[in-house]
Amino acid sequence: MSIVNLQETSANSWKAMYHGNYGIYTIKIKTDGEKTVDFSCTCPSDYYPCKHIRMIEEAIRERVSKKLQHNKQEMDIEHLLKDVPHKKLSDFLIKQSRYNPQLKNEILLEFTQEMSKQKIGTAVNYKQILNDALTGLYFDYENCYGYDNGYGHNDNCIEIEVIDQWLDKAREYVELGNPNEALSICKACIEEYAAWCNDQEDYIIDNVSYEYSEGPFNILLKIILMNGVDKNDLLNYCKLEMLKPKYKYCGMYDGFDSLFLKLSIMTGADDYIALQNRLLHELGNNNSPEAKILFKQKIDFYRNNNQEEKAWDIIKENLQIESFREEWVKKLITENKLKEAKKQIHDFTSKPENENKYLGSWEELRLQIAQIEKDIPEIRRVSFKYIENRFEKKYYEIYKSTFTTDEWIEKVEKLIKHYEKHYDSRWFHSSIAKVLQAEKQEERLMKYIEKHLSVDCLEQYYVCFSSSYPEKTLTLFRTAIDQYIQNNTGRTYYEHIVRLFDKMIQIDGGSNLVREMITQYRLLYKNRSAMMEIINKFRNEIEKV
Repeated sequence: MSIVNLQETSANSWKAMYHGNYGIYTIKIKTDGEKTVDFSCTCPSDYYPCKHIRMIEEAIRERVSKKLQHNKQEMDIEHLLKDVPHKKLSDFLIKQSRYNPQLKNEILLEFTQEMSKQKIGTAVNYKQILNDALTGLYFDYENCYGYDNGYGHNDNCIEIEVIDQWLDKAREYVELGNPNEALSICKACIEEYAAWCNDQEDYIIDNVSYEYSEGPFNILLKIILMNGVDKNDLLNYCKLEMLKPKYKYCGMYDGFDSLFLKLSIMTGADDYIALQNRLLHELGNNNSPEAKILFKQKIDFYRNNNQEEKAWDIIKENLQIESFREEWVKKLITENKLKEAKKQIHDFTSKPENENKYLGSWEELRLQIAQIEKDIPEIRRVSFKYIENRFEKKYYEIYKSTFTTDEWIEKVEKLIKHYEKHYDSRWFHSSIAKVLQAEKQEERLMKYIEKHLSVDCLEQYYVCFSSSYPEKTLTLFRTAIDQYIQNNTGRTYYEHIVRLFDKMIQIDGGSNLVREMITQYRLLYKNRSAMMEIINKFRNEIEKV
């Protein structure tokens, strides 16, 4: 585990690669010259900030310190370059840029636009620049080993700095009010990144940051709102470009589609629907996930054009898609067409292929209809399904509302017994505690917490009974914290104890007990330096109050 790379990408902006337990993380830090003002890290840590930020901050301080020590030498170089003849310096830079791609790209970023101004009528060939920069760019398997974010994609494991730099340049042009130059850069990034992707192994593409498939389109969506942009020309660009095979595997279709949709609406063109129809025809399966996306895009187009009836026509014609049928049923309920709504629900849920499928959203619709019709047996049936295996406050209250006060006394005991049978009685289960909490059975809840005592359970429910039973609540806190401190060490646990102390002093008699416990812990755990530091600081704070 070590810092793989650390560099200052611009004034006071730093980027580092760190090889950690779950692969290579990317850390970015921005300072004001002294203190950190912004930071990010792609590691999976739950802590904020993670430990890598501190590590990189220390490395930055060391780097800056060394830079200051060599300041005299740098000043000598500055004076030396002032005296070097222009041609000699130019030849040197040309020679070095041949073997240093990063230097070459920095020169192009800084001076390309100046060169195009000198050669009037000459457009900068950004495609060639990106092509040259990406040619030979290599990532091995080790570069791609990182932490999976749970969505099948690595958290920014691979970053392509040259594209980052040109996208930043495009954003700069947008800020300067030069949308067409930004547009040219975005097109080049889109086309050359897609071409590069087609030459890579799957494990590379799976681990590249989404920024390169999404970033250019996010900039283009801003550009089309600016004056001086030929929207029809960009619409034709999308229409011709987006169907090329090279975009199939690089994740750019959604970006193209979103841009094409916006441009179609802005220009009043009907090309968008024609394209979706063509894709649906080629697909040949109106029940597939891909077809659902295409239908949804048509619906969005019509709704954005205030053609709601056409959108509903698509939904009604494609009720084989579950989400469409669900949306149609909701509309029927709104229009009080309950018989038709129930038929649609039945037709879908009774299909053999849906027999073992989770149908929670359909039961929710059945419940809505039952409530409108005041169908008590159906309300009870459906709402109980939602609380049968675990407590859900919303459905618990709906279920309860169907019984009289006398009836509920019996029913709530039956529900508690149901949970007791459903769960292993040796363990704490929140469903039982939440029923007791909902019924304001304070003493019974307190005894249940005592039976399964832990700081977590107590912390969650103590407010329900602390006012009525302050002395007993404080006793439970003391017992729970004593056990907690015996079994856990570390700053995180000690800080948690202090938070518990803070809750205790809000209870009548709590301040005196907390002082007593701190005195005891200072004797018992005097060798735990971190613990002493944290509880002593807390003691000093409460003494001031």
